[in-house]
Amino acid sequence: MKSILRFGCGVLLLAAVLTSCKNTVSKEAKYIPKEATMVFVVDAGQMQDKLQKGGISTDSLIARLFKNEPADSKDRAEFNEARTNAGIDWEKKWFFFMIQKALPDKSMSTTFSVLGSLKDAAKLEAYLKKQEDLKTKPIQKETDYSYLLAKDNTLFAWNKEQVIITFYSHASNLIGDTAAVQMDQPKDVDETAALKAQVAKYFTQKTSESLADQSIFIDMFKEKADGYVFTNTNNAPGYLRLLPMQVPKLEEFIKDNYSTTTLHFEEGKIVARGTSYPNPIVSNLIKQYSGPAVNLSLLEKYPSANLNGFMLFAVNPEIIGGLLKQLEIEGFANIAMQKTGLTPEDIYKAFKGDFAVMVSDIGMMGIEPQLKTDEKSMISKRPWGKMIVNLPVGDKTSFDKVMGKGVEMGGLVKTLGGYKGSQLLSSIGLFIQADEKNLVIASDSLTYTQYMAGASKAVIGKDIMDKFSGGKSAIMYFDIAKTLNTLAKDSVGSYHNSLLTARQTFKDAIGVVNSFDGKTLKSSFEVRLQDEKQNSLVTLTRLFTDIAVDMRVQARIQDSKLFPGGVPAIIRTN
Repeated sequence: MKSILRFGCGVLLLAAVLTSCKNTVSKEAKYIPKEATMVFVVDAGQMQDKLQKGGISTDSLIARLFKNEPADSKDRAEFNEARTNAGIDWEKKWFFFMIQKALPDKSMSTTFSVLGSLKDAAKLEAYLKKQEDLKTKPIQKETDYSYLLAKDNTLFAWNKEQVIITFYSHASNLIGDTAAVQMDQPKDVDETAALKAQVAKYFTQKTSESLADQSIFIDMFKEKADGYVFTNTNNAPGYLRLLPMQVPKLEEFIKDNYSTTTLHFEEGKIVARGTSYPNPIVSNLIKQYSGPAVNLSLLEKYPSANLNGFMLFAVNPEIIGGLLKQLEIEGFANIAMQKTGLTPEDIYKAFKGDFAVMVSDIGMMGIEPQLKTDEKSMISKRPWGKMIVNLPVGDKTSFDKVMGKGVEMGGLVKTLGGYKGSQLLSSIGLFIQADEKNLVIASDSLTYTQYMAGASKAVIGKDIMDKFSGGKSAIMYFDIAKTLNTLAKDSVGSYHNSLLTARQTFKDAIGVVNSFDGKTLKSSFEVRLQDEKQNSLVTLTRLFTDIAVDMRVQARIQDSKLFPGGVPAIIRTN
């Protein structure tokens, strides 16, 4: 159903390139149920301002998207038709929200909706009736809204103010009754009826049932941003019915946890700032077992000047014991592990709670020539590099018990200085060494020896290390440019132009998670670009348009391979 897909996908693109937003968030929020699992919001006006300041108009951006052979002209005409004659107010915020539910029969449903604003409902109706695959579909009039059922699982609905496009799916996977030792097939679900009921709720629900009554959601918009993301866990308790064993107090633990993220396109970088709002039970647990800051010394002695990326985090391992107590399953866990000779306490006390993984020197190396069919396949290549994973040891007695179990199972070997990986693990490329201070997994023995000697130092820019100061509970870094330049320098194929543009666009990515402040957990993720002076949204338009063009070209190539005489009309229009 080509026109429906083009219309739905075009919503996101048009929202990103068209003009400013003047609406109040609560107006749209009243259509979004509180049970929404995730909401993504695009502020088209904020983004358009940045594009215009960078010298990119709406028309010029659309021209870039449809810049190839004459086949693009039809796509462009249809795109512009939706832009100008669909009666939609593209100058407002766009809301994309998803609802996932565990149903009583232990199956699952997913509803994805796109919410926008209308200028003229009559024009929208006329536009829909002009579409080849919709013109025979009746428009139904309800008290509060009208709708058109495009497919059994796809529905357009609108009133004088808003339009909502909704897609519904029902998972019919086999489910098991562990008590009866049998498998049951969920009963057939009338997807169309479920879809209509869900959409009816959007237009008829009370404000108290919507996100307009959720302060965390509304307050998110106090920060001026280009995009927003909201998530909550209030549907998660329904999934507990799918578990073979019910855990006491687990529902209390997982419900009423919220998170928000704001997205910013700044000069030379893209920044996402997140805030998590754990419920009181989770908050008290985190406060009681507050963790240390990451141990940067684990990173600083890494023996390479060619770091591709690293990740470090630090937690108080005692929080695992606190969680078992909170869920009232500590006794059950002890009984379950009794046959192993270990207790949960042995496992979480064995390590300090620090974790570090570092990867460097990623490249390509040739191996023996293989059977080939053309010149480009004469030599196979595989990625290679160096790696260190370090888990500092906590309680020595607990650590020895855990590692002793590894020896007993044949995965480890006891040595004079500690433990090492068995021959089997070495054969699959895992070099494991442990002493009384560290358990280290390395890519090779030389990297391990150099790392433990600490004679060499990792080369990391001061601008990067400065972002990790102040006691972070987790940090990460990935050198995008270095990795792409190494792995993709010999790239060929369908998306070669897009890949070249990506290599010229991105620099690196940096993420941090701050320590818990008693109420919230704040984080940030930053992607830095090569052009530090130009707004990142302007820089990304070249990459986005190259990808869009490549995708359409490849789709036509695939069509021509399947149908050398041309794609049949019935397929082109569906």
